[in-house]
Amino acid sequence: MKRLTKAKGIVASVGAVAMLLSMAGCGNGSSEASGDDDKELNISWYYASDGGDTFTRVIDQFKKENPDIKVTETHTSFPQMQKNGQLIMQGDDAPDVVQYNQGTSSVGNLASQGILADLSDYASQYGWDKKIPSSMQTIAKFKADENGIMSPEGQWYGVPLQGEYTLAYYNKDLFEKNGIEIPKTFDELESAMQKFVDKGITPVAFEGSETAAQHLWYELALSKADRDWVNKYQSYSGAVDWNSEPFTYAANTLDSWVKNGYIPSNSGGLVAEDMITQFCAGKYPIMFSGSWWFGRVNQDGKFKSEFATFPGNEKLSTAGSGKLWVVPEKSKHKAAAAKFLDFALGEETQNMLGTEAGLPVDTSIDPDLSAVPTLMKNPNKTFDNIQDKVKEMNSVFQTLLKNDAIAYYPDWPSAGMYDSLNSALQGIINQKSTPEKATAEIKAAYEEGKADLGIE
Repeated sequence: MKRLTKAKGIVASVGAVAMLLSMAGCGNGSSEASGDDDKELNISWYYASDGGDTFTRVIDQFKKENPDIKVTETHTSFPQMQKNGQLIMQGDDAPDVVQYNQGTSSVGNLASQGILADLSDYASQYGWDKKIPSSMQTIAKFKADENGIMSPEGQWYGVPLQGEYTLAYYNKDLFEKNGIEIPKTFDELESAMQKFVDKGITPVAFEGSETAAQHLWYELALSKADRDWVNKYQSYSGAVDWNSEPFTYAANTLDSWVKNGYIPSNSGGLVAEDMITQFCAGKYPIMFSGSWWFGRVNQDGKFKSEFATFPGNEKLSTAGSGKLWVVPEKSKHKAAAAKFLDFALGEETQNMLGTEAGLPVDTSIDPDLSAVPTLMKNPNKTFDNIQDKVKEMNSVFQTLLKNDAIAYYPDWPSAGMYDSLNSALQGIINQKSTPEKATAEIKAAYEEGKADLGIE
C-alpha cells in the first residue's frame, strides 16, 4: 500500500502554545543532553489523589531506590493530555516520561511527526522485547515513516506497563435464584439471556455512550474473526472487507439482542457510571465491560460474582494495555526515562500490579502480596482480602497473553472512530437504524481516518 501524506498536527496560536508549555513540567533547560549519567527526571501522568493510586507508589519506590535522580512530577489528566499533549511534548521543557493514549491516531500520530523518541535501543538493552508478549508489544510499536501506523513490524515508541481486557461479569446470586446456569459458551449465553427475559428480567447492564456498545460490537466481530482480520483492521496490512462475516454478524447480532430484550431499551443514552451502578445494585445479572471495573464490582456489589472472557472469545479478545508511557524527543534525560520505565516493568512493580488486579504484562510474574515492598503496598488495602479473585483475574489475562489473543480496541485505528462507533451503534440500540446503515457509518469513519493518514 502506498502512503501519501503525514497525519496533520494540531495548530495553535503562539499564546496558547506558551500557556500549554508552562504546564509541561519542571525540566531544567540547561541540563546536558541525554546520557547514562542523567540525574533528573520529570514524569507527567494521570494522577489520582485517593491515596491508593498505583503509580504514586511506583514513583515513590523508584525515588527510594534511585536517590541520585531528582524526580519531579507533573500531574495531568486524560482529557488534558488528549487535547494538549502534542504541544506539551514539543516544548523545550517537555517532560521526560509521559502517560499517553494508545493507537495509531494518538501515539502513532506523534511518532510520525518526530515528537516521540524511538525507544527500540532501550527495548533491546533492557530486554523489553523478551519480557513483553508479542501481541502486547504491537501496542508499543509504530511505523513512524509510514504515518505512525501501529504494527508489529514498527519501532518502539511507548511501553505498556499493565494490561486490561473486556469480559463478562455475572451476578451469581441472580443466576442461582432463577435456576439458570452461568454460561460457558456463546450458545449457553444466549440461552441464559432468553431465560431471564422469559422471567421478565432484562439480563444485561449496558450503556451506549462510552465504551460498552463498541466493545460488545467488537467482541461479536472477533468471534467470527482471526488474527489476519485483526491486523488488517488495526494496522492496515490489507484491504478490509466490510461485507465479511465479522462485520455483518456483529451488527446483526447486536440488533437481535436489542429486539429480544437482552439489552435495556434506554441504554443508548446511558453512560458507564449508570451501567456499573445498576449492576452493582443487583439490578442485572450480566455486565459486559472491562477489567477496570473489577475493584468496583467486588467493593460495591453485595452479591457473589463470577467473571470470564466473553464466551467463545478465548482466542481473540477485546483487550490491550493500560495507557502507554512514552518519551518525548525533546526530553533531556532519555536514559533516566528508560531506567524508570524498566523499573516499572520490573518484578517489584509488576508484582504490586498483580496483587491489585492491575494485570502485569510480564507473564513470568506470580504475584504475591507478601512480596510487595512496604512503600508499594496499597494503603487502603482494597484487594488484600480478595487475593484469590485477583489471582483468577490475572490468570485469565495471562492466558490471553499466552494465546496471543490480545485484539486491541475498535476505535484505535484512526481519529474519529470512537464517536462514530458510538453514534452508529446507538442507532441500533435505539432502533432508529439498521445493521446495514450502522456498518456503513462505521466504514465511512474508518475510511475517512485512513485517508487522513494518506493510505490508499
